[in-house]
Amino acid sequence: MNCPLMLDDRLIDIKSVSSKTYKKLGLKYYIAPDMEYIVDELLEVQPNEVQSYRNAANELYEMFEKAAQHVIDNNLWEVAGIPENAIEVIMHSWRNRDLHPHLYGRFDLSGVIDGKGAKLIEFNADTATVLPESVVIQREQLLANKMDASKQFNDTFKNVREQFKKLMALHPDREPTILISTLGHEEDYLNADMIAQAAERAGMETLFAELPDVEFDPKDGIFARMKGDEYLLVDFWFKLVPWEFIAFEEPELMNILTNLVLNDKIIILNPAYTMLFQSKAMLKILWDLNPGHPLLLKTTFSSDDFRRKEAYVSKVIYGREGSNITVFDQYGDTKEWKEGAYSKYPSVFQAYEQLPMDEDGDFYQAGVYFSGQASGLSYRRRDGYIIDEDSEFIGHFIK
Repeated sequence: MNCPLMLDDRLIDIKSVSSKTYKKLGLKYYIAPDMEYIVDELLEVQPNEVQSYRNAANELYEMFEKAAQHVIDNNLWEVAGIPENAIEVIMHSWRNRDLHPHLYGRFDLSGVIDGKGAKLIEFNADTATVLPESVVIQREQLLANKMDASKQFNDTFKNVREQFKKLMALHPDREPTILISTLGHEEDYLNADMIAQAAERAGMETLFAELPDVEFDPKDGIFARMKGDEYLLVDFWFKLVPWEFIAFEEPELMNILTNLVLNDKIIILNPAYTMLFQSKAMLKILWDLNPGHPLLLKTTFSSDDFRRKEAYVSKVIYGREGSNITVFDQYGDTKEWKEGAYSKYPSVFQAYEQLPMDEDGDFYQAGVYFSGQASGLSYRRRDGYIIDEDSEFIGHFIK
């Protein structure tokens, strides 16, 4: 756990985005009295560094596609952590992925701004969040400080919109209405609203319903509740609900969705194969297929491969927001750990990689969005090894 190049000369203080602007944008959630999440600083990045992030995300996505095909060809579902009730719908959506496109995801990366090469920490392929901050707020930070809003790598909204246009072109006989669902948390709703706005800009109509308010008919499809007892059959469904949650916690719903997808009754975004991408067991499979690749960190299923050799991280394959993660030094002693609700899942063990750091001891993790291509950049930082829900969001500008 060595000392990296410090980032302090890259940080500039900025004026806050006004409360009036947040409210106008429908984002007053981010200005709650106890909210110290959006920091009044920007991080400088160089054009060649942006290109490094682009190249890394584009290459990593191709590697995930090859790894997914390897899992399917060799029947490695158990190794990948995929339950039996998800296999059929994953295989179907993968075989027909030209009709079931991956709308968007986010690669979490270390390196680049500290002079080191980019390294994959994980791929949030299914239900990636931090969209309002990345798409809207960091752009508003530039505008509030009379800076050129084009001086950011911030094409995520545009590229998601283009993905929706392609989706409608792929399915010209379907009604261009999409139902958007979350589990009801306000932050999830704001992220889902970013997707809704992109869909509307692409020419789709949008409806919202929390998951318990959606009607799932095993034969006919998915229905959105309208006024009174009226229901509308929809052809597209975007869910900010993890596939693994449905597969493990709602098996009856998983069976219904499998039948509907296999019978071409619904297009679900993100498609089921993103559960395979989401599984951190894929980090081990990627390493097996590409040992020593400069974008990857050594990942195994046994801590014995690291102890008394190098520092490493234990993480469950379906953990979220930094939960159920432990950071160990090379002697196997715990440096930091975080409990969570995901301990029932198996773990992978990944080589520890020092994140870029400033003189205050804050670590910086890059999030690079992918929507058909590398699409946008933002950062989260924290005064600890684990980037979790207590992290701060910091925008960037291109020098």
